[in-house]
Amino acid sequence: MALEGLRILDFTRLGFGAQATLICGCLGAEVIRVESTRFPDAIRVMPPFVPEPGERGEAFGAATLANATGASSPNRGGIFYKYNTGGKRSITVDARHPKGLQLLKDLVAHSDVVTESFAAGTLDRWGLSYEVMREIRPDIVYVSMCGFGHVGPDTAHVTMGPTAQALTGLTFMVGLPDRPPAGWSFSYLDHVGGYLGAVGILTGVIHRGRTGQGQHIDVSQLEPATALSGALLLDAMLNDRPSRRPGFPTGNRRAHPPCAPSGAYRARGDDKWVVVSCRTEEQWKALVGVMGNPPWVADPRFATVAARVEHADELDEHVEAWTSERDRYEVMALLQGSGVPAGAVQDAADRLERDPQLAARGHYTMLGNAEVDPLPLEGVPFRMSATPPHTGGALHRGPPCLGEDNDTVLGEVLGMGAAELGALEAEGALS
Repeated sequence: MALEGLRILDFTRLGFGAQATLICGCLGAEVIRVESTRFPDAIRVMPPFVPEPGERGEAFGAATLANATGASSPNRGGIFYKYNTGGKRSITVDARHPKGLQLLKDLVAHSDVVTESFAAGTLDRWGLSYEVMREIRPDIVYVSMCGFGHVGPDTAHVTMGPTAQALTGLTFMVGLPDRPPAGWSFSYLDHVGGYLGAVGILTGVIHRGRTGQGQHIDVSQLEPATALSGALLLDAMLNDRPSRRPGFPTGNRRAHPPCAPSGAYRARGDDKWVVVSCRTEEQWKALVGVMGNPPWVADPRFATVAARVEHADELDEHVEAWTSERDRYEVMALLQGSGVPAGAVQDAADRLERDPQLAARGHYTMLGNAEVDPLPLEGVPFRMSATPPHTGGALHRGPPCLGEDNDTVLGEVLGMGAAELGALEAEGALS
């Protein structure tokens, strides 16, 4: 595999950092998660949970924090499953115990990369600052991932993905015309930041391979949002126009460049939609041809792109009158067959169970662990001809149970035997 032989000592939690090490694990890196039985990763016990066989699990939107206190196991968290494929291993070490801290230092000496996603300064307080790790292994690549980063006046603040989205303006920019901001439905910056965290890991490894030197790579969730602001940021800088103004944002309509018809339209069925986007005259002619060249097409209000954009509300009514009588996949097939960009709006079940393209690309892999039967899990969203990635990493297995790899990792990496491991466990260093 592409990253075979690379060892990552992984202190990341929640989604942001775990997404970064998931990617590396799917590419073949050995990822050793350092965890705690006393303070498990919150997403291990955060609903929705993977249901027991024969039971129906609660939906993501119906999950309640109150139910988290009743988690029967730290190995059934659905969100944990999302972020911790890649063949990760799990060890439990108490960094507050002198022998536990020494174990971690010994593992640093045998690792290529150390990753963490705690608030700035946490590892320093443990006695594992970057300076300490450099003394142990001078070429270590240390990648820290937290909401505000490790530099600046806000480094001591704690944040989550939704908090960072609000602070970066993304929440303010999203919504329907003339309505309050709607925000984002999930920790989107966990995903975006996680991918940039993976880029940071790989860049540090490449730099070390070229120079023999390690470094500290500081990744935050704030800067990635700038790339997602795109044209709206430029509009504010160059035209002094705010991102919230009457009629703006435009909701599902495409604003850059302006075109019409462009948006999400109702299809046949309850809450079924299809997206259509006409950017050129050729696509417009193809669309109206598929619709049977209805009489309203001759209206001067729809004669040019500029006119259609100006009268987009009226145009959308005509288009939706046609789409609402048809199945969303039928509309997609008809329009795509004529060269018009169109796509059915799919929910999670559609993508998982009915999407032939994702199935053909092998996007989902059935994986489980000692507690959970195999489930369809997603890996990295690309293919490699020479070194294929695998959702289960080099181990070809699902997310690890808490602490299940203590004996394997400490035995293989540090050469510890059963008696030594038993003594450390009895003393509380492995907890």
